[in-house]
Amino acid sequence: MDKMRQEVENKLKYWGRMCALFAILMSTNCWNLTRTTRGGDNFTDFFEGFQFGIALAFLLCAIFKVARYRKILKDEEAIRAYYIKEHDERSMAIWNKSGGTVLYTCGVLIIGAAVVAGYFNPVVFLTLLACGLFLLLVKQGLCLYYCKTM
Repeated sequence: MDKMRQEVENKLKYWGRMCALFAILMSTNCWNLTRTTRGGDNFTDFFEGFQFGIALAFLLCAIFKVARYRKILKDEEAIRAYYIKEHDERSMAIWNKSGGTVLYTCGVLIIGAAVVAGYFNPVVFLTLLACGLFLLLVKQGLCLYYCKTM
């Protein structure tokens, strides 16, 4: 169990770093909210709001993960249950059949590319965003399907 405790501590450190990163991203973007609006249907306003929303969503997700791993570290039985959950053969088979890490990573990277493309072209931004969300929805749908059929 010491090895699993170390693994949980490493994940806790990782998600703590992610919290710091997204907090910095949000703080750099907060000044956009205090500026006066330029009025009209301006794509840059939408894009700044989208960036703030993405950073906020990832920050909340990271805070949730940090709280979860801290709770696991406090109880030895929770560490054991987490170990069993992480090394379950059925869940690993479902994850692999639904595309594994590749489909998930591609979706997240495409959404990241959409954020970068938003600085240059709004059409490319919206297209990449739609493609990335589609990949993530397909991944989730396949996970649900294989969870019910396996």
